[in-house]
Amino acid sequence: MPLDLTTNSGPIDQDNPKIADVLKDLQGNILNGHGRDHAAHIFIAFDKPNQIENVKKWIARLEVTSAKAQLDGTERYKREKVDAGLFTHFALSTSGYARLGIPVNKIPTGANPQKRTAPFYANSFQEGMKNRASVLLDPPTSNWESGFQNSIDAVLLLANDDPAELIAQEIKILEQLKDIATVRTIERGLTLRRKFDTADTTNPSNEFGVVVEHFGYADGVSQPIFLKKQYEREKSLKGTRFWEPAAPLKLVLIPDPNGKTADVSFGSFLVFRKLEQNVQGFKTAEAKLGESLGLPRELAGAMAVGRYEDGSPIVLQPGDGAWANTNKPAIPNDFNYQGDKLGLTCPFHAHIRKSNPRLESVKADGPFAKSKEEELGHRIARRGITYGGPLSSSDNLDDLPTNGVGLLFMCYQSDIWEQFEFIQRFWCNNPNFLEPGISGGTNPNYDKTGLDAVIGQKLGEQADPVINEAPKPPKNWPSQWGKSTVKPEIPDENQFGQFVTLKGGEYFFSPSISFLKNLSGSSPSK
Repeated sequence: MPLDLTTNSGPIDQDNPKIADVLKDLQGNILNGHGRDHAAHIFIAFDKPNQIENVKKWIARLEVTSAKAQLDGTERYKREKVDAGLFTHFALSTSGYARLGIPVNKIPTGANPQKRTAPFYANSFQEGMKNRASVLLDPPTSNWESGFQNSIDAVLLLANDDPAELIAQEIKILEQLKDIATVRTIERGLTLRRKFDTADTTNPSNEFGVVVEHFGYADGVSQPIFLKKQYEREKSLKGTRFWEPAAPLKLVLIPDPNGKTADVSFGSFLVFRKLEQNVQGFKTAEAKLGESLGLPRELAGAMAVGRYEDGSPIVLQPGDGAWANTNKPAIPNDFNYQGDKLGLTCPFHAHIRKSNPRLESVKADGPFAKSKEEELGHRIARRGITYGGPLSSSDNLDDLPTNGVGLLFMCYQSDIWEQFEFIQRFWCNNPNFLEPGISGGTNPNYDKTGLDAVIGQKLGEQADPVINEAPKPPKNWPSQWGKSTVKPEIPDENQFGQFVTLKGGEYFFSPSISFLKNLSGSSPSK
């Protein structure tokens, strides 16, 4: 059955046979994460002379996992506990399309839902991440890891719960590529899980441990939901009274200009960024802030993240990890900031508030979003995985890593400028986020928001070309939960907003399976 993105307003029924053809031609991982604990991301350049036809044949032979196969595998696991096995996903950069000989007018372009125009708006995918570094305030590409400094034409994602099987498949792929392409780098990911103390031993969110990142915080708690089954579960466990997680397919999908048919073949833009985390620096900042304010370290860290380590939103309670000490069946996600308009319980620069303001950025004459639909249209579907080894557990700050660990950040969207870049530039990097111009004015509790307290990068004096200002680490903090703000005396090196560093990345498009198979006339994948 054809799919019309303009009329789809919410989650879809994955079991509806009328949409089966769409799910069979759509790659997995877009509407729902692949769910495997081990992953290898192989970055490829099609730079071997006279090998493009062989590259096309290799791509066409890939057994890419469709959304249908992925979702069916998940349901089977729920019923029978049968491992779905290897997951495979393939995406092309703009240079990859060009090397394959795809005409410029057939290279995907962003959906541009707000009908923005240049020079304010840009076709970010076709420019590529390297050419967007200055607007994103990223480090110069000369500082990136060597594997990302040269052109990358494609990324192949392999994932499996069995690490031995994953390595075997990776070796097989490298053998296939050795004479026809160059492997720039391989980034391996491992899902980190952490069990929190909880009175409810049957809590489904804590059965195998909560997924966390290297700073130790629950990750991926709030996501846009595209599937009815997931939505009904979210609604029953977490509620949807204050926050609506449902999302239309147009948030992540656009018609694939090279697919079988425009109303069956869809793809999505994929942003990949390797983000190194200075765990020692972040945890030291927590300790310094807590010490300066006379507050527990856990509360100081929650002010920076917006959630306690176990995922409990700080805006809901001042205690240490309230979710872990209750019988609630899931980490709370049904909340907004209507009761905290001055940023006294959850600071404006807290990561989850900056990256998802939950409709508080909507103002008819404001710079961020003029309608509910516009703000919700900035959301992304995050699909990242950690790298660099196990979670650090030492209580000794000197034992914590300063480099070598982090997040392989990935997200899907229908427009990179309007979604990933908008969040990064106009929310996370924006020192005037939410209340521009009020500093020193009518709100005595507000001063320049500064960088996102978690994903801000140490930038020096580099000025954002739009706001013409160099974002600085946040320095304005509630003196206690719900109390007026202060500027504690903390050394610059211990300020939040400078403990994540971009090591490389690229923009990709994950095309329809029919396009991949038709590169050499092969039959469609299962």
